[in-house]
Amino acid sequence: MEEKTFPAQKNALAYIRVSTTDQAGEDRFGLQAQRTAIMDYANKEGFTITDWLEDDGVSGATMDRPGLTALLDTAKNPPTTAVIVAKMDRIARDLMLQLWVEKELMKTDVELISAAEPFRGQDPSSVLFRQIIGSFAQFEKARIAERMSGGRKAKAKTGGYAGGGAPMGYDAKRGSKELTVNSREAETVQAVFAMRTAHPDYSLRLLAESLNDAGYVTREGKKFQAMTVQRILKRQEFYEGQYSYSGITAQGQQDAILE
Repeated sequence: MEEKTFPAQKNALAYIRVSTTDQAGEDRFGLQAQRTAIMDYANKEGFTITDWLEDDGVSGATMDRPGLTALLDTAKNPPTTAVIVAKMDRIARDLMLQLWVEKELMKTDVELISAAEPFRGQDPSSVLFRQIIGSFAQFEKARIAERMSGGRKAKAKTGGYAGGGAPMGYDAKRGSKELTVNSREAETVQAVFAMRTAHPDYSLRLLAESLNDAGYVTREGKKFQAMTVQRILKRQEFYEGQYSYSGITAQGQQDAILE
């Protein structure tokens, strides 16, 4: 296969990303640290950064990133010749996604460059090294997920909130992983179960219509649908004070909404 060559003009786009908003500051690999690494590399190699694209608090395992989408669109317009990242895992922590992004850039002769991992070009050795780096990033992501799952299970055994979206009727303070009762939503949850008790023969659709007629709304302020009602009814044990996570059930630390 003939090795692809790149134009001599050296205008580049820069892409930076952090997975959480906590990383966005001055930490060892926050947005500012990535900017510095990219600028150091660009100055050393003679690149001119024409635009900065960023995703603040977005996982590298998803394609649904505004900054990445803008990057791919902008890279189609000449005279961009390269995209520079601080490390390859900023583009993606999934190997297949990383390779797909690189392939999309190559369609318009745009080279993907990592400031920290000097394996440029399309020769077999450079491609192999980038794939190895991508594989380790994917492995690291899986290990982190595994550790987090273990911690959540341990917390669930004591009835503690293991994270995720708080069910309607509760609020979860960011970082605390503790649930507090939302009095307005709790009243709506109680109304759902009261209506189910009063009308055991009602379908989910009829229950939703009755709640809407009574003036109740969802957390988002929208009308109830059958599925919304079903999600609340399925959490009866949770609203009664129990907590379940990944096959573990315990007396929850959250205050019960239903008696």
